[in-house]
Amino acid sequence: MINADSASISSGSGIERAVWLGALVWILAIQFFVAQIVVQLAWQTPFSLTQNFISDLGNTTCGPYPLDSTMYVCSPWHKWMNASFILLGLIILAGAALVRTAFPPGRLRAAGLMLLALAGAGIIAVGLFPENVNIGYHRLGAAAHFILGNFSMVGLGMALWTARRRPALAVYTTVSGVVGLLATALFVSEHYLGLGIGGMERLAAYPLPLWLIVAGISLVRHPVGARLEN
Repeated sequence: MINADSASISSGSGIERAVWLGALVWILAIQFFVAQIVVQLAWQTPFSLTQNFISDLGNTTCGPYPLDSTMYVCSPWHKWMNASFILLGLIILAGAALVRTAFPPGRLRAAGLMLLALAGAGIIAVGLFPENVNIGYHRLGAAAHFILGNFSMVGLGMALWTARRRPALAVYTTVSGVVGLLATALFVSEHYLGLGIGGMERLAAYPLPLWLIVAGISLVRHPVGARLEN
């Protein structure tokens, strides 16, 4: 009986440690925003948050982009931005593997984590295939981020809400996913609501990395919920 209790305590401690470590990994998503600020500093031409794509920071050549555009793109530190995309994808994948037990088991968790993993793989593709190198793979990776990544937050938020676990995080997670999906729909349909093409793209892209940071902080403070469930 004593041995069984000890094993249970040890198992719980191991789960808590894994969630805590995964949460720390997710907080590192802040590097994605830091990288953008730093890489922008190297631009000799104006960089616009409303007119330039995030991916312009990873463009490997200098010149009009797209080719028929009047927008001149030249990012001397593009390698750092592309490395940041890849790192963000790895952060998503590694963190998801470690924090999964912080979400209630079931179909919503399974679907949410699967979509999140696919989004992470997509973001890695964005870094591996800059917009001017292979626009097909680049767009596929970006679509995984914008669509699957935002849907993953809806799924994980609903998993928390239906299980009545972490209600504040549940609401924030779900709302983040919905906002990202709405922004994606507006971005694709070319309705920018005065934010410009770059501003609407950011409204679609930023909810996921911001959520990683917020969720990471929440899980670092409270690594396990009311119950431990595998």
